[in-house]
Amino acid sequence: MLKDRGIIASALLVVGIALLAGGGFIRFDDFDGHGFLEWNLPLGYVAAVVGIAAVVAAWPLPKARTLLGIELAVLSVLLIVLGNLNSGFRFVWAHDEFELGAFEFILFLLAIVLVATAQAARTGAAGWLRFVAHLLGTTVLVYGTFRVGIEYYDRTMCGGDESGDCLAVLGGLFWAAGAVVVCAIAIAVIEFVLWRRRRPYQGPRHR
Repeated sequence: MLKDRGIIASALLVVGIALLAGGGFIRFDDFDGHGFLEWNLPLGYVAAVVGIAAVVAAWPLPKARTLLGIELAVLSVLLIVLGNLNSGFRFVWAHDEFELGAFEFILFLLAIVLVATAQAARTGAAGWLRFVAHLLGTTVLVYGTFRVGIEYYDRTMCGGDESGDCLAVLGGLFWAAGAVVVCAIAIAVIEFVLWRRRRPYQGPRHR
């Protein structure tokens, strides 16, 4: 059963994508941005459950986890390519491109987590788990800072301006960039401290 988990997870992923296509969530001709009006939401919910089931099926076996992670990474890259080549392409989003970008990022992040944890299970190296922890922590902090930055600029500088000239998103990106720098410094300090602790004690040096 464990050996078949990779096949089962891949099959569930294909079924999930097929359900999304059948529910109208995948479109190539939605140039006016109103394709979401034809969504079949029950099929979308079923597709989400099937996608979660794919991760659950692959998780116990590192090889299956790695395979599913690679497939999700390929899917996220494919979505980016199709989105750039065809302005009418839609994949589980309406007319806000941020939704698609967030979805692609989550897919790619999940792919990294699956592959990294699989490598940790195979090699027993704690470094892979620390990598996942750093990645998830940085992602949550940067995204949270981005949203807080947007909210701050909306309230303090935009003042309800609906002319479209408010650049709150740029302010949020500036805050997020600062969060990336802070996270990078924090990760460097943490890794340095852990490295020092792993070094064997050599005792005091005598001249």
